[in-house]
Amino acid sequence: MADGGSRTLVRGILEHGEKLPESLHSDILSLGTEAVAPLVELLLDESLAGTEAQGAGHAPIHAVELLTQLKAPEAIAPMVRRLMDTEPGEVLYDELLYALEELGPAVAPAALEALASARDEAERFGLLSVLSHSGVKDERIYAALLEQLQEDSVAAAMNLALYGDSRAIEPLGAALTAHEVDEDAEDLFANQTVIELQLAIEKLGGTLDAAQLEKVARARGSRHRLSTLFQRMLDTLPPPPAGRAPRPGRNEPCWCGSGVKYKKCHQGSEPR
Repeated sequence: MADGGSRTLVRGILEHGEKLPESLHSDILSLGTEAVAPLVELLLDESLAGTEAQGAGHAPIHAVELLTQLKAPEAIAPMVRRLMDTEPGEVLYDELLYALEELGPAVAPAALEALASARDEAERFGLLSVLSHSGVKDERIYAALLEQLQEDSVAAAMNLALYGDSRAIEPLGAALTAHEVDEDAEDLFANQTVIELQLAIEKLGGTLDAAQLEKVARARGSRHRLSTLFQRMLDTLPPPPAGRAPRPGRNEPCWCGSGVKYKKCHQGSEPR
């Protein structure tokens, strides 16, 4: 198919909302590399991201999903760039994060280049998640993850556990020792830092000393108390109206209070 025909077919995405017809989805994938440039064009067009835009804001999301299935190397840098220009919490941000995490080692060069010029913690957050999932070992990644441990212990603990370098056991242990437990907190996730640090240390093959184990027990005890109270409160409420309830981001703690990331807990059992 000529380039113009490929672009016309891909831009057919704009005629649909949240659900693409299976036939259009298949036809675009059948284009192979010819679909990449027009899909990237849709992804990078910021005017298409709003709900008032043609396609009700879903066109860039569909573009990400299709580019991920095509596994086109030339799409990685634009996807990284779009990630940095998108706010955490937006649906497009989560889709980009998931897609880049799934693409593995191929994302590392573009993500490392972007990391070097990241302007703030929010931009580094997504890039470090992508890099820790990539399977690539690079001292620049490890150093950036240790810096993140000072800024956002929860995210850093999850990322360091994924990165898989046992050198991180010592700084993770120091962070756990320094962190205080708030047993009187009314926030279900108030002691999430302690739990994530414990999980990361153990995943990397480390062990906790007696004081750290006692701290974790208190954190989990507080979590269990609040989770029980929360469940009792929910049990007294009438059923919610039909419709989609707000959900955590994939890498945020699950709503159920398990202490596990949403993507590893209830995400797979809930409708998309």
